[in-house]
Amino acid sequence: MINKLKSAFDDIHAENSLKATTKKFLEKEIQQRSTKKKRIPFKRYAIFSASAAVLVFTLLTYRLYFIPSTYIDIDVNPSIEIVLNRFDKVIDSYAYNQEGKELLKEVSIRYKDYNKALGILIDEMIQGGYTQENGLISVTLQSNYEKKEKKLLSNLETTILQHHHTAQVECFSVNRSVRDTAHHFNLSPAKYLAIQELIEVDPTKTIESCRNHSILEIKEWTTNHHNTIPEEAVFPDTPEAPDNNGNNHHNGHHH
Repeated sequence: MINKLKSAFDDIHAENSLKATTKKFLEKEIQQRSTKKKRIPFKRYAIFSASAAVLVFTLLTYRLYFIPSTYIDIDVNPSIEIVLNRFDKVIDSYAYNQEGKELLKEVSIRYKDYNKALGILIDEMIQGGYTQENGLISVTLQSNYEKKEKKLLSNLETTILQHHHTAQVECFSVNRSVRDTAHHFNLSPAKYLAIQELIEVDPTKTIESCRNHSILEIKEWTTNHHNTIPEEAVFPDTPEAPDNNGNNHHNGHHH
């Protein structure tokens, strides 16, 4: 391009100073336009890279946010599970029975802090008449972060008592195996363990015969069964030792 300009200027009859000034201006203009053309692809690449980085970050954050981390099961007779992410926000909920389904229809707890969500559930249980003045509320916790469990359990109990001052509260952690087994029977871990305890003292009971009863009823059955065991079943008579003739010795008078 510059050589063509030089050739063209040789054919123009004008003052040397004018030719030189004009030639210098055109050369500068060509160089500036060339530089701009080179900068445009780099600018586009930078924008594309930044956009891609933002997209990747957003997808990773989204995935991280919805990874289950902790499972909290609340059992009164509505049996409900709420699932938390690592930020202790509710990302899902599940009802084990019809009462639980009806309860979840009445509340909005998704994306809320677990304490806030638990308070909402307890208030709804009280309003719906599911828990009485001294009703039992059983809560189990299974977390991927064992170090958090103690703090979470303490907070859960505190939250329940703030919303239901006279409730009987039991909060304890369970391992993954117990939770998975309970889920196999579509039961909360607390109710599953309560039924197993009842079956130990009363083998006539089954999971199916107990699943629709409240956890308080199940525990009362267990307690009552312990209290009604016949004395001879607890302290059976000691068999009498036979004498040398094979006859049993009896205490008291012979007739």
